[in-house]
Amino acid sequence: MHVINETDDLIVFVSLEGHPLIAPKEHITDLFHLDGKIASKIMLEAVRVSKAVMALTKCEGLNLVQSNGFAAGQDVFHFHLHIKPRWVGDTVVFSWDTNPVEDEKRRILARDLSKNL
Repeated sequence: MHVINETDDLIVFVSLEGHPLIAPKEHITDLFHLDGKIASKIMLEAVRVSKAVMALTKCEGLNLVQSNGFAAGQDVFHFHLHIKPRWVGDTVVFSWDTNPVEDEKRRILARDLSKNL
């Protein structure tokens, strides 16, 4: 493993695909089992590592990618956050339906989610 940074709670290393991953040291299956303390530490580290990736690679953009559950493409069931540098014209593809949803459906979703927070 090629470690980039390590704290008491987190490890940052180079993935097999060649980009940084941030993972908690404690086994946490997915986002739904992540507590606020570790989530905050992960996001702060993501900002630090992302800035370093941008400075080093001179990439034109960057994706933070994190999947939860088999249906979302999670294949390693330990929470981890990918920091994927991007360039115009690269071969990375993210795809989902971007057609607008009618306003009333969005209003109802916002209302119902607010009630469930």
